[in-house]
Amino acid sequence: MKEEIIETIRNTFYLKPEQIKDVTLLEEIAKDSMDIVELVAVLSDKYKVAIEPSKMNRIKTVGDIVEYVIKNKDTRTGNTPMESF
Repeated sequence: MKEEIIETIRNTFYLKPEQIKDVTLLEEIAKDSMDIVELVAVLSDKYKVAIEPSKMNRIKTVGDIVEYVIKNKDTRTGNTPMESF
């Protein structure tokens, strides 16, 4: 599942495989806050994960994102990707 999530992130930001690793900082791949919003929407929709804004400040790396999605997969209760926003 880890590789699938990384692939989703890579495709969202149009990155080459060598541009993204577990230790890659989110600020290195996201140009601005709109990129973050887009990523949250994609991950929320694809993995049915509720991403709380208060927890976003603890997510710094791609590895953090992967860990969060795996732990919180299928926690979203509503139909909209951005329900927690």
